[in-house]
Amino acid sequence: MKPIFKAHFLKILFFGSMISLLSACTEVKKSEPVIYLIPENYVGSLYIIFNAPNGHPPKYEDSSRVYEIPPSGILVTQMDANEGWIENNQIQYFEVSNANERTPISEDSSLKDKDTTDDGETRTVYVGGLGESGPIYGCTVINQNFTVGTDTEQTDRKNLFSIYDAIKRKNIDEKLFKGMCKNSKDVTSHQ
Repeated sequence: MKPIFKAHFLKILFFGSMISLLSACTEVKKSEPVIYLIPENYVGSLYIIFNAPNGHPPKYEDSSRVYEIPPSGILVTQMDANEGWIENNQIQYFEVSNANERTPISEDSSLKDKDTTDDGETRTVYVGGLGESGPIYGCTVINQNFTVGTDTEQTDRKNLFSIYDAIKRKNIDEKLFKGMCKNSKDVTSHQ
């Protein structure tokens, strides 16, 4: 190798190694523990819409965020998205009866081994993730979506709907979205 090329190569190798080392040493943001309260016997798509000034105020139990999903299946909350790394044991899902009794629901994951005694009739939660959708009443919204039900219920198209259909079908109050758009003074039109 020519000396100039060799020196250039060594500089690139050195700086690349430094960037890799610094990246490995950075702290990963950790999410808050979370409790999801889902209406008993609810089946289908669920959505949480974040950063809505007129949404439901933040709710906590000890250090855990509480997302109390209304019967519509769409929670519009003032809380910001709970982004970052979180351990599975810090996420809890419960069905809540009319008497306010909680029954745990497990998370369905392709990474978990299926219970050989499960006949597909066990109710589970399948987490879809965090994303952006819009325009919804003129805004792009940060939302989390997931489904709940048995395997059959979670794959039945009549139980699954987009965030846009959910807001229309469930008649979610437009006022909840007022003040959400950073570039808009007021919510004035539907999607």
